[in-house]
Amino acid sequence: MELVTPNVGLIFWQMVTFSGIPLFLISWIMILVTKRLDGTNKLVWLIGTLFLPVIGPLIFFFKYPSFKKPTNSQV
Repeated sequence: MELVTPNVGLIFWQMVTFSGIPLFLISWIMILVTKRLDGTNKLVWLIGTLFLPVIGPLIFFFKYPSFKKPTNSQV
């Protein structure tokens, strides 16, 4: 009998899914606790990351790479 091995496509989608879950959770925590975003922007980012669970958090992380306190010169 032949051993059953998963297809390469299945392995790829499992990697995307399992990497997407932590990205999704971390992005939601960062969106909810930040004070740099107002209520409307938070809602937009939450909905965007909900409907694009892998690409949405990546876009969020590239747009807001760090959440340092804004100084007076940045306001």
